[in-house]
Amino acid sequence: MTWQNRLKNLPYTAEQILEGINQGLYVTDLERKIVYWNEAAERITGWSAAEVMGRPCSDNILTHTDKDGRQLCGKESCPLYRAMVTDSRSTVPSLVYARKKDGGLLPVQVSVAPIRNGLGTVIGGVEVFQDLSHQARDLERARQIQALSMPLPASDDPRLRWACHYAAHDIVGGDYFTMERLDQDRYAFLLADMMGHGVAAALYAMHLHSLWESNRALLSRPAAFLAALNRNLCQLVRDGESFATCLYGLLDLKAGQVNLCGAGGPSAIMLQGGKPRLLKLAGMPLGVLPESDYPSCPISLGPEDGLLCYTDGAIELADADGTLLGSAGLASLVARHGLPDTETKMERLAEEMLRFSNNIRFPDDLTMLAVRRLA
Repeated sequence: MTWQNRLKNLPYTAEQILEGINQGLYVTDLERKIVYWNEAAERITGWSAAEVMGRPCSDNILTHTDKDGRQLCGKESCPLYRAMVTDSRSTVPSLVYARKKDGGLLPVQVSVAPIRNGLGTVIGGVEVFQDLSHQARDLERARQIQALSMPLPASDDPRLRWACHYAAHDIVGGDYFTMERLDQDRYAFLLADMMGHGVAAALYAMHLHSLWESNRALLSRPAAFLAALNRNLCQLVRDGESFATCLYGLLDLKAGQVNLCGAGGPSAIMLQGGKPRLLKLAGMPLGVLPESDYPSCPISLGPEDGLLCYTDGAIELADADGTLLGSAGLASLVARHGLPDTETKMERLAEEMLRFSNNIRFPDDLTMLAVRRLA
């Protein structure tokens, strides 16, 4: 039975259905002028239908921002606009903050989709949103606790420059990273990506910090350290319900060497003489087989050489044709813009990655760590 026939058999009008749902819902034309605003949208935001009908949704009404405070009402960053111009609905809900009539910020979970006429032409868009105020307060506290579990060293070593970029898909994320100075010359670092994102993945990621602490006696032995993490995680994870891909590194500035161990994660990118090359590392993801081995790979790191490590969120970006950026694409961006060894360069690289994609934000948690040995 077609959807048209299913609608004909309904004993209710479309308006009765839309007014009966508990989520806020509004419809716009191609210019993003609001043509429908349901009762739940009035209740959640405080804006009445009479106040918003005929006005663009960006006209000082909802004024969406993302969780990091960036404005989303520009054409390229508006989820609803992108749904209409790309003729594609959102596959997962997005967390955004909307401005209520009283000026307060409201965390909402948003889904968007284009509206087509009988010929399949896009004629407008629809956004459905749900109030997340109660959940957001707890998640924000969890985010603060999670941040405390990912410490970084001081940037006071004249022989080393490093930068880290972390962007959780939700308020909390499933990526874990840390970097620690072990002695005068050596640094240890870890990037890990738990399966999925959100609360469950974040809890597993925070557990990795306790494993880092309980196995710190092995930090100078990369293969043994990663094997211990794997055994510990296998005791926690049951029936393959979750696992982690990761990269562990031991950097020795005096020896001019970095010793890497991989566990199912993406390649790292080595930059020497301005030319990037991919470093592929063997190793099963953590939490799958308790007796897995993790061979270490020593790599020379000369003056001005650099290394970029990243989680899957950096390369699982697709352009409008569905082509993934991939490690090779990321390496091309690094070759063009240089190693992102400062916070500003990291932000610029993240912007270039999004420019490649068909997204206004990364579809997964993203962590990148760049280190450069200075002359």
